[in-house]
Amino acid sequence: MIRLSNISKSYRSAAGRESVLEGLDFELDEGEYVAIMGASGTGKSTLMNILGTLERPNGGEYIFRDKKVHRMGNGKLTLLRNEEIGFVFQNYQLIPNLSVYQNVLLPLSYQRKWQSKKRARVKRALAMVGLEGKLKAKPHQLSGGQKQRVAIARAIVNEPSLLLADEPTGSLDEKTTESILEIFDELHQRGVTIILITHDPEVAKRAERILYLKGGQIKEQAYETVQSL
Repeated sequence: MIRLSNISKSYRSAAGRESVLEGLDFELDEGEYVAIMGASGTGKSTLMNILGTLERPNGGEYIFRDKKVHRMGNGKLTLLRNEEIGFVFQNYQLIPNLSVYQNVLLPLSYQRKWQSKKRARVKRALAMVGLEGKLKAKPHQLSGGQKQRVAIARAIVNEPSLLLADEPTGSLDEKTTESILEIFDELHQRGVTIILITHDPEVAKRAERILYLKGGQIKEQAYETVQSL
């Protein structure tokens, strides 16, 4: 499904050019559930942004379902992102003045669908995360766990083939974390491909593979090894 070959990414800083990813290779099969771990500042979020087409690498190749993403223009990148990729972030990124329904509806606003079909999709996504009764609520009326459920509903409303989750349980307590991970488990069982960035070995254990990012490159780790990192 995904192949990254010799990916590099660097940023300009006051001290000069700072390299984050160097010669990174990564492959992901359709339907996989992969966790990515690594120390703070090792480029986990940068990698996630590249996978989600939010940033471009400075070098290397990114292939998504035989499409050369690294050569796409901005219009095609936006279309790919909207049709194939869903995002879940640690801080939810909900729009405060919009209702739950309106927040989840946002990704569909770029699609030419009948309003009735859009409403059906939003309700179906919210039902999956157990929030069908919160359509009119505003984000400030929700708990942290409920906000993350709304964020997940927004991420899956387009029925993406790839779900990217960046520390989705980082701000949640143990019980709420478990409920969020159960949703990811169900999505995985339905065939959604998932890449989960986390610092928590117990969260990473839910995935089929655990990868560790260090020195700009990524390597596979056994769960027992990750626990000791």
